[in-house]
Amino acid sequence: MKNNNKKWVNYCLAASAFFLLVSFWSVSAQPSTENINGVAVDMAMEEQLDDYLSTLGAEEGESKAILFDVLEKVSSQTPVATRARAKAYEAFWYYYEGETELAFEKIDELLALAKNSELADVKAEARATQVELLQADGKQGEAFLLISDVEIPLANARMPRVRYYAHNLISRIYADWNRYDDALRHLLLAQKAVNETNNERTQIRKQYLDYSIATIQSELKNWDGALKTINEAISNAKGNGLEYDLPDFYLHKSYVEAGMGDRDASLVSLRKAYDAAMKDDRKYLIPVILNNFGDHYMYEENWEDARSHLQEALELAEEVEDIWMAQTIHFNLGFIKVREGDAESGLEEMRTAVDFYREEDIKTEVEGLLGELAEAYQFAGQYQNQAEALKQQLELIQDLYRKDQQQNLANLQQLYESKDKEQQIELLERQNELKQQLLEINEQRNLIWLLLGIVAVFAALFVFLMYRKARRANLRLKEANNLLADQSRRDPLTGLWNRRALQEEMEARKQHGERREAAAHSDGLILLDIDFFKRINDKYGHAAGDKVLIEISRRLQNECRASDKLIRWGGEEFLFLVRNVSGSDLEEMSERILKAIAKEPIAYEGQEIFVTTTIGFIRLPFADIPEHEMDWEKVLQVADMALYTGKAHGRNRACGVTDLYVEYGTARSVLESDLSEALNKNWISMVTIEGPQSARKSV
Repeated sequence: MKNNNKKWVNYCLAASAFFLLVSFWSVSAQPSTENINGVAVDMAMEEQLDDYLSTLGAEEGESKAILFDVLEKVSSQTPVATRARAKAYEAFWYYYEGETELAFEKIDELLALAKNSELADVKAEARATQVELLQADGKQGEAFLLISDVEIPLANARMPRVRYYAHNLISRIYADWNRYDDALRHLLLAQKAVNETNNERTQIRKQYLDYSIATIQSELKNWDGALKTINEAISNAKGNGLEYDLPDFYLHKSYVEAGMGDRDASLVSLRKAYDAAMKDDRKYLIPVILNNFGDHYMYEENWEDARSHLQEALELAEEVEDIWMAQTIHFNLGFIKVREGDAESGLEEMRTAVDFYREEDIKTEVEGLLGELAEAYQFAGQYQNQAEALKQQLELIQDLYRKDQQQNLANLQQLYESKDKEQQIELLERQNELKQQLLEINEQRNLIWLLLGIVAVFAALFVFLMYRKARRANLRLKEANNLLADQSRRDPLTGLWNRRALQEEMEARKQHGERREAAAHSDGLILLDIDFFKRINDKYGHAAGDKVLIEISRRLQNECRASDKLIRWGGEEFLFLVRNVSGSDLEEMSERILKAIAKEPIAYEGQEIFVTTTIGFIRLPFADIPEHEMDWEKVLQVADMALYTGKAHGRNRACGVTDLYVEYGTARSVLESDLSEALNKNWISMVTIEGPQSARKSV
């Protein structure tokens, strides 16, 4: 008996030791859980994920090892906020490794995790990650549509990191859609979130936000705000020893000061950008800064200093193999040669740069260079080449406009299709819920007749209310669509009709079979272009250019009858569609427009800007030619060539093509390509109306 008791005691001691060991292991295996503003996280894993961000772009393989080490440690015991962050980074990893399908599978897992969580931070991070991957994958419309799904949980999110990330992402998307006010609002909210943190990434994020805010303020032409913000960014960078971005900050400051008209301060900032870039050996940025020096001195017509800086920039650009910057510098050097009298060599250098960007298919750059090349041709006295360059620029502007419109329409189509699918899914879910309710009612039908009647009454009331709600929602949607359609046909700066409005009207004209004979009551087209508008922008700034466009629009509206249509055709071009006019009426109206534009200067910030315009006009249909043979676009092309004829002969005049003396089949190819040849062959007649001479004051 004594021996049995001893065995029992030994057994109990062994069992106790085992349970103590298990308990110790269990306690030691618990995650290092802490709270961030009341949200539980595994702090050790969070620090590892911070290290992962810091090592991105560093030694290959290091960041991957950190991330996948965290992912191996993640379990059901890991706080859900840390799990969500790790899964988000995993999705990004696979996407940037080219495994797009797997990345979106990881997003689905992350969204499922968020759906089962009550934490607003988890829901906001999951949705934000989904939106960022859609944006990166080229699905901008779908990403834009899901912004509200991020904003709803974000309003209750508590973790500064999540709030910074989501607000910063939303800001970038709004900026892509030119909604700069909304973009700025979210940047300020991201800044507020960063101010609540105090770790090694805090100052880096603050600098990034200051630079982003200054950029948005510049887009909004809030020069004073942009200058204040970029100055704060510079001061903080110096104070925190994060001076690598100083060259970019000073370069942007120079741009802001130039926009404010303070060119002396802009030059000082350029010098500081150069010094900072040299100090940090920013080899790729130094040619850009030196090219900006060249632009500054070219504006001042200080050709010697401009050439000196540009030649230094060219050497450095070629050293770092920045072929694009090198070609831009060659173009500027060519312009200087033209201005100094070496037109042949300078123009050849400029044309080579233009051809380079054509081969690279960078059309926006080609468009800008063509305008400056035309200006160089003018200085060289090569007016025919100037007209050709301006014609190519116009064609490129039209091509870029069409592609931009097509992209916008594609984005909107994607957005509407996504919304439609979402509404269909929601409707099906409601229908399924209703069917389930009816099944449950039928099962209890024999037991609770009275209750069934009450439920039926409430169901009918519910359906009625839902019908009313849906009907009101549809009416509001219809009103919003009508407003959107009207806005899409209006130019946002001047409020005039845009190209799309005219194209729709002319398409309706074609579909309804409207044709007007070129007799006493035909229509007319008057196309006008503001003279030397680029010089106005260069000398007074883009804000002055906008003021000129608005004032010109007002003066043109005063000349526009109720039956006419006035369109902003693009940039500094306007177009009248004039109804029921004779040839003499069209000439008189063109003369009135010349006088209305040049009658008095436009006041801007205490300065007077003298403006003239050049016009091309024609009747529609032209010379009794049926519109199915020579449609409005071909007629407008003739007016456009008449306009550029006026440009080539001194501007401030109206040129109108009035008569055709041969069969249209004979003149068709010439009318579509070379108006001067038609004039030389006496196939057409042209009327020229000189503008007011007193208004010819250089801008």
